[in-house]
Amino acid sequence: MSLAVQREAALDPSFVCNRSESVLSVIEKCLDNGLGRCLIVEDDNRLIGRISLDDIRHALIDGTAIIDSTLGWHLRDAGPTDAARHLRNDTEDDILKPILDARGRLTGVVTDRSMAPVQVAKPHLTHREFRSVLDAFISCWISSKGPYVSKFEDEFRKFIGVEHGIAVSNGTVALHLALVALGVGPGDEVIVPDLTFAATINAVLYCGATPVIVDVDPTTWCLTRKLVEGACTSRTKAIIPVHLYGRPAEIGPITRFAKSRGIAVIEDCAEAHGARYAGRPVGQFGDINCFSFYANKIVTTGEGGMCLTDSDELASTLRLLRDHGMSPDRSYWHERVGYNYRITNLQAAIGESQLWQIETTLRRNASIAAHYREALRGIPGIRFPPTLPDECDPVVWLACVQVPADKRLPIMHAAYQAGIEMRPFFHPLSALPPYSKYARACPVSDELAATGINLPTSNAVDDQVVARVARVFHEVLS
Repeated sequence: MSLAVQREAALDPSFVCNRSESVLSVIEKCLDNGLGRCLIVEDDNRLIGRISLDDIRHALIDGTAIIDSTLGWHLRDAGPTDAARHLRNDTEDDILKPILDARGRLTGVVTDRSMAPVQVAKPHLTHREFRSVLDAFISCWISSKGPYVSKFEDEFRKFIGVEHGIAVSNGTVALHLALVALGVGPGDEVIVPDLTFAATINAVLYCGATPVIVDVDPTTWCLTRKLVEGACTSRTKAIIPVHLYGRPAEIGPITRFAKSRGIAVIEDCAEAHGARYAGRPVGQFGDINCFSFYANKIVTTGEGGMCLTDSDELASTLRLLRDHGMSPDRSYWHERVGYNYRITNLQAAIGESQLWQIETTLRRNASIAAHYREALRGIPGIRFPPTLPDECDPVVWLACVQVPADKRLPIMHAAYQAGIEMRPFFHPLSALPPYSKYARACPVSDELAATGINLPTSNAVDDQVVARVARVFHEVLS
């Protein structure tokens, strides 16, 4: 299946607006089409201009688009040169290209990303999120109180299939809150993988506990039961398996082992919304399971996170700790030292709306990864993620490849010169200065960190972008 938006036989209305349309309607079209812009036509479909979300933002801030709620303000601002430029098919470097008949009427559009800058990740926000945020804003429930918080918690915990969801301000505090709720503190050891984002180990250190760094498996890139068993001591209080880049850890065997030893498990699912192990969604296995909703995640709230659990007791503790340790039944009565880790109603409004498109996002990301695999196949030195065991059903958060370590920087530099953002894998925790006292020899993690690249993965990636990425690899590796 092609990723590109091709010329439309029947013109897609999300790319086109009439000069008499309201600004709100045009905003929704620019969001839904993923390009952030539309072509403007007269009633007879004659092309008379174009407009972008940036144009609208500026006009809303200065009030122009409020005084004139149609697009008249924008067309008045366009001088004769601009108007003429709007009618040409080769309008500079704009992504959205019009197809016109002999009378200047719009008959189709083509998206041209042959020169456009490409980010490694970009959230896809639609009219659903826009309406929900407006609703939350106009209601004046913009703090951590408001209906979208409980709606988001309820709908996300149902998506994963657990009893309780406790939304928090970000994924890092979700991990910290989980550790505190489980009683982790000084003298305790917590097992963490060497290859992960720093939030995983930072949350352990916030508690005064001792992180025990463990190498990762070369196939899954995550912890396994065998690796965990070898790192356990009498002081091991918790294990934090991270489902890295959407690839599930060996979470079933890990949790069974942990339960036999009385050790708590906190799943770090920040990068794996929708992944499964043995047919069950990740986020179902641990005592507490933590998700991030940062702007580049599969489901986003901008910043945000959530703790999930099947335990009524832990859920009650998490809610208490999230809100300053204050009793839900007695105002300003603090049961224990707590934290201000609440999410806002505005953030939750975005998240609740994002859930409507999560399956579409997962299919899109999988398709992008498949197109990269096809386009990059046969280029010397490229390795794709290893095939996982049958129990693992991964998702694509960011498409990944490995390259020779000495070629990674030249590839990323060439991509930058071509207007394409790529991202290296995380540095191993053992290589980072704040964690040097906990460092261990982790050869698998070291090799992955030295060779891994994340490729652009968002609705801005089409066949043209994939081809541009492939050219970069060809030029450097061939």
